[in-house]
Amino acid sequence: MEDSSQWPTSASDFGSEQQLRDVLDRLSATVFVGLLTVDGILTYANRAALEAVGAKLEDVLNKPFDATPWWIFSEISRKRLRDAIQSAASGVASRFEVPFRSAQGQVRTADFTLSPVFGRHSEVAYLIASARDITQRKLAEHALCVTQFAVDNASIAILQLAPDGRILYANNACLRMLGYRRDALLNLRIADIDPALSAAEWSERWKELKECDMLRFDSVYRHADRHEIPVDVSASHIAYDGEEYCFFHALDITERKAAERRIHHMTHYDSLTGLPNRTLLSEHLQQLLVRAQANRQPVSVMVIGLDRLRVVKEALGHARADEALRSAARRIVDCVRGAHMVARLSADEFAIAVVSDPVLPEALGRCVIESMALPILVEQQEIFISCNIGMAVYPQDGDSAEELLKSAITALGRSKRHGGNAIHVYSSSSESRNPGRLPMETALRSAWKRKELLVYYQPQLCLSTGKICGVEALLRWRHPEDGVVSLARYIPIAEETGLILPISEWVLHEACTQFCAWSREGLLAGRMAVNLSARQFRQEDLVSQMGRLLHDCEIDPAALELELTESMLVDDVELAMKTMSALKAIGIRLSLDDFGTGYSSLSYLKRFPIDTLKIDKSFVREIPTDPKSAAVADGIITLGHRLALGVLAEGVETAEQLSVLYDSGCDMVQGYLFCRPLPAEQLTTLLREPPTDFILHSAQCCKTVV
Repeated sequence: MEDSSQWPTSASDFGSEQQLRDVLDRLSATVFVGLLTVDGILTYANRAALEAVGAKLEDVLNKPFDATPWWIFSEISRKRLRDAIQSAASGVASRFEVPFRSAQGQVRTADFTLSPVFGRHSEVAYLIASARDITQRKLAEHALCVTQFAVDNASIAILQLAPDGRILYANNACLRMLGYRRDALLNLRIADIDPALSAAEWSERWKELKECDMLRFDSVYRHADRHEIPVDVSASHIAYDGEEYCFFHALDITERKAAERRIHHMTHYDSLTGLPNRTLLSEHLQQLLVRAQANRQPVSVMVIGLDRLRVVKEALGHARADEALRSAARRIVDCVRGAHMVARLSADEFAIAVVSDPVLPEALGRCVIESMALPILVEQQEIFISCNIGMAVYPQDGDSAEELLKSAITALGRSKRHGGNAIHVYSSSSESRNPGRLPMETALRSAWKRKELLVYYQPQLCLSTGKICGVEALLRWRHPEDGVVSLARYIPIAEETGLILPISEWVLHEACTQFCAWSREGLLAGRMAVNLSARQFRQEDLVSQMGRLLHDCEIDPAALELELTESMLVDDVELAMKTMSALKAIGIRLSLDDFGTGYSSLSYLKRFPIDTLKIDKSFVREIPTDPKSAAVADGIITLGHRLALGVLAEGVETAEQLSVLYDSGCDMVQGYLFCRPLPAEQLTTLLREPPTDFILHSAQCCKTVV
């Protein structure tokens, strides 16, 4: 900006007029200068002033200054100029900002000064007009104001800190979040609002920030009224013009932390009883085992199974059964008296983890049994339930949380078999009386690790068309020495040890992946049937697991049919209904396997959201020779059709069996008569060149011994 005090103030300071004009013409292109008479007539304008508005000297000389191109843009500016000329004529300088239109048609801004020049007798001899183009400065100031406004009104709290932790600046969001006035906050240091950043800790944080330039961390700020606010802080280090400081951008995460606590509670606590669930129990138990190993202390786990809850639910309804369950849970907690963790494992199972010698857990167990023997009052009605308890002790019964729980659950099973109100302590010898069981368990674990387990596939045929309408995935174990191992030998062990879960999940994934591969080749447009284990069906996250599986394998939900057995459903019909409905809601088909061999009520059958009934092969085997078996099969087919269900007969091995089923109106069949279970590669070959009609085709091409 031009300073008018540097200009000559009397005519004697000039020298020759030509010298003056030469000097003025050589000034910067942004400095405009003109000479005026006392009454405001322009007698000279420098080259920069003329070029700024695209004027020629002859166009402006000897004209009133307020009529020249510099002033025609604004009437307000012309009035201010006339006032300034009068002031300057009386010896008073004026200064103000003037908008003008440039030669390129742009509106620009100049810092204008009009100063008097005095003669030898102190009279005003000339007026000198000077201006500097300050458009860029004004734009920069405007941008700075906009930026400052944006920072001041940003939704996130912003703090500027000095190297010693002094608060140099805080925006409005920060003031609102912390409840301070600006002047009060600017008298504080970061340690005054963040207790975690003492002077020494701030020094370390500053060094770290200088090294990394940016940091992100969670902290807790103290409000002016002393309550604490969890914050997510993004910090950045700035060095500018020899000065250093940093900016903290702090986001109030109170709601996020509350949501995390809610999610943690939902995933670690049972919604009905408020007790820890199996996940939290396993985490707690694993911590107990670590400490117990260091201190050489025994840890006991008791699993409590409540009896007769299903009867209560069926007789009194879901709500009263839930109230009885909550009362039972409170009694267990009362026996423990807060000294040990009590958790709910499943619908009717609870667990207690105890760090002590086995004497105390047995005393607690007796307390629980005696407490459960007393009637539970629900809405003025007495309800009686009983319980059984299985107990396992670290380290002899398991060296991990999962192993210890598994042993306690195994002991609970033996307690139930010996009658109600009993405590059974796990014993490796008593749990393994079958001499072949332990070697089989060991071999099964090894087989899982060595990938000896395979998935075979057996076609399912539509009787009306003779075409393949689906396949069933079947687990096979090929032992390197013993050959194919019977399912009956290892599935119960897999169920008991918990291996059934990873094995079943693997079978599901393999089957869905293979189905997707066949579908992409256009080989199979039916469905993939997979057996679901009892443990899988009881998993709380089963539905979300199925959703992820369908997404990962890119398979249509309607192409997957999960096969359930009656025994999986009757223990807790309401829970089974809820799980089945959730599976149906995402589009998965359901079939009831081995129908007729279980104990489910027909009243339940009409409520189950299933798509297919599977006639057990024990009925199919006898239908050509046993009228009762034929009648049962015919009845199942009729019942299925009346309920709008598909009916599939498994284990069809002879033409006679097929004939009876066909006459009874059975929809689908599978069995050795058509095709044995085959590895994926062999079934792929068959699907590429299938017989025109499988029903009429001899199964000689499928003689693979499995």
